[in-house]
Amino acid sequence: MTFTIAQLAVISYLVGFGFLLLIRSYDIYDREPLWKMILLSFFGGIVSVIATSVLYAFIHPEFNLTDAILKVGTVEEFSKLFALFVLYRIIRKEFDEIVDGIIYVAAVSLGFSVIENIFYAQHADFQLSLLFKRFIFATVGHISFSVYMGIAFYVHKKIRKNYSGLFLSFVLATLAHGLYDGFLFNRDLTAFFIPLYIFLIYLQFRLLKVAYAYSKMKDVFKYVDFKILQNSVSNVHCCNCHENDTRQTKFKKAKISICNNCEHLIISKKDFSRLLKYYRPKLKRKTFFKILDMTGDMVALNDDNTILYDTGKERLNAGFADFKGWLYDENKKDLKKYHQTLEGRIFYQLGFKYLA
Repeated sequence: MTFTIAQLAVISYLVGFGFLLLIRSYDIYDREPLWKMILLSFFGGIVSVIATSVLYAFIHPEFNLTDAILKVGTVEEFSKLFALFVLYRIIRKEFDEIVDGIIYVAAVSLGFSVIENIFYAQHADFQLSLLFKRFIFATVGHISFSVYMGIAFYVHKKIRKNYSGLFLSFVLATLAHGLYDGFLFNRDLTAFFIPLYIFLIYLQFRLLKVAYAYSKMKDVFKYVDFKILQNSVSNVHCCNCHENDTRQTKFKKAKISICNNCEHLIISKKDFSRLLKYYRPKLKRKTFFKILDMTGDMVALNDDNTILYDTGKERLNAGFADFKGWLYDENKKDLKKYHQTLEGRIFYQLGFKYLA
């Protein structure tokens, strides 16, 4: 069955809308207005495709690795960054945290890819099959190429002028895009395409976790937001005062017992892990708990011994203020440790250095 270009556009934009919802779901601290994302994606796609078409009128790439990087990657990533600058007014009021840089550049990349997919499918023998493959590989690829530019763009617009970060992000995006296309162009490298594709997505999510760690939009860990659960009376043992009189509350997705005698928090391993995921997104939680299990039966997480983890009962016992401070302080330490790695040092130059 052959589809008209209008039918292909409808199909592509419907699938694109699904991708947009997926992108938005990663904005876990302060979700962006969906209609603004739709506007930016639609018009961002149009502006970036027009810019690409104009540049390709003067630049004619060959199907090889060198041109894939120096021409294809350069032209298309420049066009997406150009669209983000041109259309910034659409999102200016909502553009208020570091994660937004990734979310909105992903929206522009999605818009670019949707239009590109329509053009490719128009002349294909198996149009739906091609669209499916391109959404799985090309669309996800386009998003993963551009995340670096989103970080640098946010810093440039909201923190301070960040020309060096923008240049570095453009180089990284161009290199990622060029390698992706170059591996497809070169038959000798095609076998390495899937590992490269997976690696680029892996880097995308690592950068997203760094952005999570820097985000100022996390809900403050505070008592007033603890919701007392029905039938909240429980008999969980408190290792601080050794009483068994507690009440059950919920904060975010974590259930937290509070000792009625000394007000210490008592948190299961599962719920402790949920809090770590939210407040310490860069932490490798499996490794963290594995080290705790190897350390001893009762592990002190701070120097004052007010935050204790019972490895046998898999339960945390902590004073509220101490635990709150520990979450924020350890998140900063996670980032400092990360930026001492080669990857972290490179990403630091995107603009994170101005957020420290």
